[in-house]
Amino acid sequence: MPSTVIVNMNTCSKTHKITVSMRDDGDMDVKIVSNCKNVNEYASRLTKITMSDITDRNGSRILDPDVSASLSANCLVQTGIINAAWLETGMLSGSLCKRVHQNEIILDKYDSD
Repeated sequence: MPSTVIVNMNTCSKTHKITVSMRDDGDMDVKIVSNCKNVNEYASRLTKITMSDITDRNGSRILDPDVSASLSANCLVQTGIINAAWLETGMLSGSLCKRVHQNEIILDKYDSD
């Protein structure tokens, strides 16, 4: 069964549904449904990834500047792809994900005192 994550980019009112599914040859298919033209452009260039794409930053097609040229630097879609792929490969526990539900980036000022 494919693994799906949702990336909500509230700062730009865009939502990305990322689905990664394992292929028989060990590579993974990537499908991104988004209401962002820039992410859709990126998605058209990234339809297949390998294990090294999700484990090695150097040489990863997910992070490749030529592949991701249409994305803004703060877009979380690349992180979403890696998380979906880690779920699909068992490198990230599905039960843990169900328990914690989401990761967050807090954007407003955080006072520690």
